[in-house]
Amino acid sequence: MRRITEAFVAWCADDSAAARFERTVVQGVLAAVAVGVTTGEWGASFGTAVIVAVLSPVQAALGGKGEEHHA
Repeated sequence: MRRITEAFVAWCADDSAAARFERTVVQGVLAAVAVGVTTGEWGASFGTAVIVAVLSPVQAALGGKGEEHHA
């Protein structure tokens, strides 16, 4: 169990573009499943997934973690 936990924490701490994209996808999938299961509204579930996929990169950019740095 410790190995799984450490791997998960390392993945969460990884600041590479690939890891950020992976986390965005996972967040969207989890949100879609949560909405679909709790409400039975799979259309709303898809909408939630799209919103999460858009908001995550925006939140990262607002937090100063954006890829673009201008001198």
